Amino acid sequence: MLEKLAGSSAWEIIAIFAFMFMGITIAALWFAHSSSKVESKKELEKKKMEIIDKHFNEMVRIECPYCRAIYTPNEPECPNCRANTKKILFPEMPE
Repeated sequence: MLEKLAGSSAWEIIAIFAFMFMGITIAALWFAHSSSKVESKKELEKKKMEIIDKHFNEMVRIECPYCRAIYTPNEPECPNCRANTKKILFPEMPE
């Protein structure tokens, strides 16, 4: 009975669809795997930038151009005179 099925065109069509299904499945799994890698890389990059921003904000101080008070960038305005303008002071690098 298998010999009759092997020679028929119906068996060849079923085999073609089976190979197409396997190819599509492999492509879908590869796409899901590669997109999860990209997503995890984006998460790591986002966490890295958050850490850098946190440390940068701890190091940077802002000088008010009106009263010369120095404050952190987390504050929206000068705590002394309430001015909104900011002049960023970068820390000096040790030699």
